[in-house]
Amino acid sequence: MSRTVDIDFTFGEPISVAEALRALLSAGLRTPPGDQVLYLVDEGGMFDWQKAAISELDEVVSRVADKRWEDRVVGLTLLLSDEPHGGDFLFHPGRTSVSFVAAVHPRLLPQSSRFCDLGWYLERLIPVLEPLGLSGIETRDTP
Repeated sequence: MSRTVDIDFTFGEPISVAEALRALLSAGLRTPPGDQVLYLVDEGGMFDWQKAAISELDEVVSRVADKRWEDRVVGLTLLLSDEPHGGDFLFHPGRTSVSFVAAVHPRLLPQSSRFCDLGWYLERLIPVLEPLGLSGIETRDTP
């Protein structure tokens, strides 16, 4: 049985999707191996993820950050540095909340067969997101 592991980040003011993604990429997060970028612009409520060539990463960031999508969920799949662990960053309507879903090779706690090492993710993400006005964090690791 798979688990759902996510971290919800809350911000005091709406954040810029482009600024947040650029901060994450500048901090060493990267797209999964291969020649494609996985991204989401949830136009129809179906969470239909799209693919683009890695050479189009800047255009993808601009597309998901476009103001016309402020009332839609947009997202990008990223890995944390050189680790195989990562997931989906989902920017919610209003842009005061961002969810990270640890969907790519979730890192488990040492000596654990099923629980995710949420602290490991938080250590890497909080320093990047706090300067953007981070005001709250909620974590879940559920069956």
